Amino acid sequence: MTQIYRASSLDMLRSDSRIVTVLGPADFGDLARVQSRVLALASIGPAARLGLRAQQSSAAWAFEPERVVEHITESPHVDHEQLAEELTEFSHASAAEVPVRIRLAGRYLFLDLNHGLGDALLPVDLFAYLADATPDASLPAWAGSAVEGHPLRKALLHWAVRNPRKVLDTIYGRVRPGMKQESTEVSSTASPTVSVPWTPSAAVAVAVTPAGTTTAIRRWRESNLPGASVSAVMCAAVSTAFVRTSFSVARSAGFLFDCRRYLPPSTTVLGNFAAGIGFTDIDPASPGEVNDALSGAIDKGRPIASATISTIKYKREHRAVSGVFDDRVPVRPNVELMFSDVGRVRQLEPVSWIAEPADRAFFVIAAPGRPESVMITMETIDSVVFVSASFHDNVFDSHTVQAALDLVAADPLALLAPQEKTA
Repeated sequence: MTQIYRASSLDMLRSDSRIVTVLGPADFGDLARVQSRVLALASIGPAARLGLRAQQSSAAWAFEPERVVEHITESPHVDHEQLAEELTEFSHASAAEVPVRIRLAGRYLFLDLNHGLGDALLPVDLFAYLADATPDASLPAWAGSAVEGHPLRKALLHWAVRNPRKVLDTIYGRVRPGMKQESTEVSSTASPTVSVPWTPSAAVAVAVTPAGTTTAIRRWRESNLPGASVSAVMCAAVSTAFVRTSFSVARSAGFLFDCRRYLPPSTTVLGNFAAGIGFTDIDPASPGEVNDALSGAIDKGRPIASATISTIKYKREHRAVSGVFDDRVPVRPNVELMFSDVGRVRQLEPVSWIAEPADRAFFVIAAPGRPESVMITMETIDSVVFVSASFHDNVFDSHTVQAALDLVAADPLALLAPQEKTA
């Protein structure tokens, strides 16, 4: 009898989108090793996610681990310079009915997951296991851990107990119309925008910063912006690169937050546990404004409030939040930047790399739902930041987007203007 797993609302919210990534060059062994390791992980049980048949139409997901190897294939070797094009083509071949798709291409591994199976943490943990060259490597600890069944409820309680005075402020700030920090409403007094018909055409541009980037950013902030996060500084550098490459960048930004920060450190969550917040009237090229927005939202618990509101909406409307929302695009679109910074992924530092840090790759393509949106995904391994810009190439020119990322790859700190020190 087929075992049935009841997907959460957060899983269902993302079940009509994909996480498509590539990592390498590393020792993944041969195709048989990749297949056997993925099958071993999938067979542990539904909580390990990989054996689930995620679908958009029902929260009753079948657990069929034996089928996971059906879409693990091999293709000819690819070079580092081909990765952006190969990743784009790989993402275009995604199929809604296929929950996990993997392609081994020489020393690079391409991964395509139904987003309902997990958030950015799942590909990181999976790559770390598959790129472990140790013969007969043990199953990773996370796969057999006790998984939190109700992480949102636990996170809300954990945060509320520690911040009782902020609870009302958080609820009020999340639902009150017109809030600066989270409002995504378009002003009714705005002048009409000329638009034309549009269909999606996702593409990706990529960049790798020099070794020592995060160390240099920490030194920079000591003199210019004490207390700022490395993430905020990198987001501002990327935004500035777009401005300097002739793009008109909207005075707004969206950010994804990992809600695991609100759980006790020992809690394991393998499914989706990220929430997005949009900020208006913010200069994304200002490290100070970005840092204030991020730290303020985290302090007030707005990520878990946003996740809670999203699940309530899903239960009421039974409609995923991802996917394509527009069929028209402005003739002169502004770049609307969205950021997902995974941070330092220590799990990937000890894997069997076959290149120096600056010659490695960990890139993501995440097709934006709106034509004007550009999704910036960042991951840090050692002191190197890997940057991917997902966009639609029938809205923004691919060469110009790549030119912006080339500025980031050359020297992120050169894109930063000195900031006044905070009091």
